[in-house]
Amino acid sequence: MDIRHTRALFTVAMLLLLLHAATGRCAPVGNIGDPALWNGRLFTDPDTRTLFVAVEYDAQDNTLDDQQRRVRWDDPRSSTEEVRHYEQIRSSDSTFTCMGLRIGAVMSDAWTLYALTGTCDTELTFHHTDTTVNFGFETSSDFESSSDLYFGVGTTVLLHKGTFREDVPFTLGMDITYRRFDFEDDSLSDNGTFYSATLDEIQLAVVLAAELWGIHPYAGARISSITGNERYINKTIQSYWYPHGYIDYEDDITWSKNVGFVVGASVQLPGAISLTVESRLGDEEALGVSAAVAF
Repeated sequence: MDIRHTRALFTVAMLLLLLHAATGRCAPVGNIGDPALWNGRLFTDPDTRTLFVAVEYDAQDNTLDDQQRRVRWDDPRSSTEEVRHYEQIRSSDSTFTCMGLRIGAVMSDAWTLYALTGTCDTELTFHHTDTTVNFGFETSSDFESSSDLYFGVGTTVLLHKGTFREDVPFTLGMDITYRRFDFEDDSLSDNGTFYSATLDEIQLAVVLAAELWGIHPYAGARISSITGNERYINKTIQSYWYPHGYIDYEDDITWSKNVGFVVGASVQLPGAISLTVESRLGDEEALGVSAAVAF
């Protein structure tokens, strides 16, 4: 696929992302101008289709904001005041430390496809509020889990290549990533609490990369969203709203159109290997490092 033919793909991808608001918890973007992908190979000519592998380490802190569910106003002649005014509000603060692989292929001079897989260690504080007319509470519970599996797919498309003031090469491109993440901490036998979540994330980033004195800096903007579901149990707090007499909350979750920014830089080492450092700001705070090699 030629660079000049990618503008239509870019427009379609933007529309799909906005129509499918699928976070807070965002994948590393990576350098769309990574020198290991475009400048050299270990065994093949740079103009041929080839494979690449990247090892990624990423640590991120984020907050998934309040999501509220209010029960509809029932007929007062047939429902209690608790039902008529009941609402739930939840939010969470989390830290994810992830290690994984990005494995893909350079399909043309402007297009790559890749798959993601790895594990995360997770620390999460879940905030839950239940409110009725004559009864209410607010509680927070801490959860930890290790080696939680994630997987996903993605693509990078180069939209334009040029030169600034005739001596600074630059590349404009986009990256689209989908990831699924599962998390669970069952502490019912220890302290009466339980939390689990399955999250589907989609992220689109538009990135500008350059080459300066052997360094490949990049910066861009991201838009992302998450859909999924979660379950929270707390046997230590009584709640007559639930059939068992204690909190047993389960619901879908949606955080859409989260906006953030990414900055980073890559350097190329001998042997078609690159090292990249990346920081993400806005809807999350994250720092990651990665090493890539192309074959």
